[in-house]
Amino acid sequence: MATDLKLGAALRAIRTSRRLSLAEVAEATRISPSFLSLVELGKSDITIGRLTRLAEFYKMSFTDRLGHERRLIHSPAEGIDVYLLAADTRRTMMPMLLVFEPSAELAEYGRHEGEEFVVVIDGSMVLELEGAEPRLLETGDSAYYSAERPHLFRNASSKKVLRAVCVDSPPPTV
Repeated sequence: MATDLKLGAALRAIRTSRRLSLAEVAEATRISPSFLSLVELGKSDITIGRLTRLAEFYKMSFTDRLGHERRLIHSPAEGIDVYLLAADTRRTMMPMLLVFEPSAELAEYGRHEGEEFVVVIDGSMVLELEGAEPRLLETGDSAYYSAERPHLFRNASSKKVLRAVCVDSPPPTV
């Protein structure tokens, strides 16, 4: 599935405004130049993890990069939607609503500065923290951990959508 054209164009505009080549961005983010080109042209989807790595490299918040009118990050390859619940990036936290299709999971572990809190609103989530046994979080359960510790979310159900609220503090420069 193709990336939203506005997202691809925004990523390209950031890269070119900083006079960076695809090769330079690829080397710094461990994402191939050919894949980056396809994303910028809107011809390939990008995972949340890769999008996060790009944003960390650019040292920009999601809302800075995507514009205040864009509050949804859609990853059809993963079956995940991330709704940004606060557009103001000057805040000390970034709340997000995560919606995972049945059996959906992040394609790679996330890791960023700060702390992270997650609460399951509906469904069940497997939370994997590097070095620990996976934890099953059911509706109403929550977890709080250092976001610098690699972490991964997965919908534990093959039949039901998972909804969770995740709050990063401080907002990652993603």
